[in-house]
Amino acid sequence: MTGQQFNKPNRPFLLLVLGCSMLCFVVTAWAGSPVQPSGATAPLIKLTSQEQQAVENKEVIIREQPTQGKPGKAFAAVAIIEARREVIRDIVTDYQSYPEFMPNVSRIDILEQDKSTAVLNYLLSLPLGKSKKYRIRLESSEPDEQTSLIQWQLQPWPELKPAETIRDTSGFWRIETLENGRSLVFYHVYTDPGKIPFGLGWIVDFLSKDSVPEVLAKTRERAERMNALLTAQEN
Repeated sequence: MTGQQFNKPNRPFLLLVLGCSMLCFVVTAWAGSPVQPSGATAPLIKLTSQEQQAVENKEVIIREQPTQGKPGKAFAAVAIIEARREVIRDIVTDYQSYPEFMPNVSRIDILEQDKSTAVLNYLLSLPLGKSKKYRIRLESSEPDEQTSLIQWQLQPWPELKPAETIRDTSGFWRIETLENGRSLVFYHVYTDPGKIPFGLGWIVDFLSKDSVPEVLAKTRERAERMNALLTAQEN
């Protein structure tokens, strides 16, 4: 495959503990992910008791994250999905189907793909008739039998003018197996849209903070529907 290679991840940086009367588990992700190329350890994300209950009640918890001095914004989100890890993994890696459920994704062109990596061209449709194009390289892996990881990082697309694309994006999905056929999903995205024309500052949040809950909600909806269908077929 062409394009920049991802560093091997080093764990952990996120700890999520639910009360003794609830589920107790640890969420781990990588300090060496593309989101943090310096390799510095990211700070822990600690949930309040109200947020712990909210996660159990299928709410999405979102935190703004440090960007290690880089421009742009980074956000992390945590959610529980009532679907098996393998089902969620297969949905997240079904890149060609993104326009069917991923917010604002109007077209995906797969330039290269094998078992664990892919290079995609994205076309995002934004409000007011605006659009953005960019190219990313994704790598999927199974760090252990209970975990799936999908990472991405921006790739060069020389034919695009700066106004047509974004300056940078990277991130990852981490999917952990929980008991009773559930999964814990951790989503991290960093976006730097580049120079924004006057009056269009909303694009920054639209491509980062505002999209995160909808990405999780749409992925959850699709995964739980697919999981129910597969369970019915197995029974």
